[in-house]
Amino acid sequence: MKRNYLLFFIVIFSFFLVSCRESMKKQPSLIKNDSTALRQSEKARHDSLGSELNRFVNDACFKNAIVGYVIYDFTKGSRKVVFEHNAALPMVPASTQKILTTGAALEIFGEPVYAEVTITNLNSINWRANRMMQKIGQKKYGKYDFIHGAQAVMEYWKDKGLDIKGLYLCDGSGRSHTNIATPRLLAEVLFNMTTSSVFPVFYNSLPLAGISGTMHKWLVGTNGAGRIRAKTGSLGGVRSYAGYVKTLSGKKLIFTLIINDYNCRTKILKQRVEEIMLGMVNL
Repeated sequence: MKRNYLLFFIVIFSFFLVSCRESMKKQPSLIKNDSTALRQSEKARHDSLGSELNRFVNDACFKNAIVGYVIYDFTKGSRKVVFEHNAALPMVPASTQKILTTGAALEIFGEPVYAEVTITNLNSINWRANRMMQKIGQKKYGKYDFIHGAQAVMEYWKDKGLDIKGLYLCDGSGRSHTNIATPRLLAEVLFNMTTSSVFPVFYNSLPLAGISGTMHKWLVGTNGAGRIRAKTGSLGGVRSYAGYVKTLSGKKLIFTLIINDYNCRTKILKQRVEEIMLGMVNL
């Protein structure tokens, strides 16, 4: 009887060992399959956003318009181009230009301008941005005016190593069609600010989609609400957007989108831009 029990135990134990080995052999395959599925899902989201951007550029609504955009992924600290179109083209930036003024002011003056920068960016206050630019000019050249202020701001970003080719400023707010900047430069300023000691102040000064400032009516009730901080800009025939995105998958993006000379209804344009923003959030 004991011999039979022993034999039974040996058989069961052997079966258990074989099952474990088979399970271990299959495990890497399962991990590999999961990794493949993840990559395929990421590619699908990437392709979806790319299609949305192409649809935007080729939309009949913007038939005679000029569109430029840049999207960076800076999740790992360095920037990686995800998409870009007319990135180096000089365009009218409207109020997204304020990021050049307020970013420089924060780094030059520090804490004394924290509150002013927040109010300026959150609600897009033109006269405050203009005053900040002139103060920057006064500090650098001893002259409180737009000419020296604009020169000081442009030189500030050039000295930081940014390519300012195509940049021309006549005020600190972006209120004039005479102001010119490239989508890439705005994206580079945003990336440069991520390494600054004043970045938390700068970041929190930007309107939050669906919640605050000039973005409070954007992406309401969607996955994008609370995930995009961006400066908006508007002039006759001009709309612009520049800021940061926290995606649902945990990525960190920087984006600039500028539209010049559009002639479709603003409501339709907003819907199209929101679709792109949601595409970034889902990336």
